[in-house]
Amino acid sequence: MSKIKQKLSNFISEMKAWFHKKFIAPIFLSLQGFVSYLKNAPILPVIAGGLIVAFIVTGLMLNGSVQKFSTKLAQNVTAVTHKSLEKSGFGLRDVTVEGRFNTRRAELRSVVKARIGESIFKIDLDATRVRVENLPWVKSATVTRILPDLLHIQIEERKAFALWKHNKNTSLIDRTGAIIQTRSLDKYQTLPYVSGKKSEHTAAQLFDLLSGYPVVRNRMIGAERISDRRWTIYLDHGGSIHLPAEKVKNALNLLMDMERDKKVLAMKGRVIDLRLPDRVVLRARPLPITSLFRKRNNT
Repeated sequence: MSKIKQKLSNFISEMKAWFHKKFIAPIFLSLQGFVSYLKNAPILPVIAGGLIVAFIVTGLMLNGSVQKFSTKLAQNVTAVTHKSLEKSGFGLRDVTVEGRFNTRRAELRSVVKARIGESIFKIDLDATRVRVENLPWVKSATVTRILPDLLHIQIEERKAFALWKHNKNTSLIDRTGAIIQTRSLDKYQTLPYVSGKKSEHTAAQLFDLLSGYPVVRNRMIGAERISDRRWTIYLDHGGSIHLPAEKVKNALNLLMDMERDKKVLAMKGRVIDLRLPDRVVLRARPLPITSLFRKRNNT
């Protein structure tokens, strides 16, 4: 803390000296000359001169010259301030990141846009946070300064939830349905897939419900949303479960009663239909139909 205080003290001293040299001293000398002139000048020329100066200043304000000058002046003061901060020990030394697992280092560096050595106060924290949060794996981010010379980024990454199949494409999504990535998906093939209208946004509700029925959840490899009303669950042995549009929990409880007695979920290739409110219907999966004249898959 004492080092930071010393650096701040040095910075303030430099800024005082620069401001006095660039602004106070020239203004003071100008005022001295003007006051000396007023003491010896006739009153009418002084009034006339004042009116002329007033008209000139008004004209400059109307065409924007004064505003341009003030803007340029502010930019120069800002630039000098940051240069003095860099010399006083407030130049950026490093950027530290916490919570990065899947976000690539190169992606972060490209959006942080921080330059080693530049004034740490020159970095726009909010703009940097927004750019970081626009990265596909990043759910939220916090960007802070650690004085005198560090920038710290803490991120919360999205969690891979399911594979969303849509329009002949496959995307990795989180539980909100946000797309994380669309390429290099081999390592995520063990995740269940979802398909159908609005399936990416409603899958989390289904998966949360099935967490109470682990014997079903453990066999599920995918789920299809039918007409944005109900789900069909696909099992690892080729079977499927048709869920109803309403009272899904009641239907699953009915299935669990039958599972305890007959182990229906272990029957390979069976279609389990739960759409009727008072019964479970079991039937064999339809056999594939092929043509004798049109070849398919070289068979």
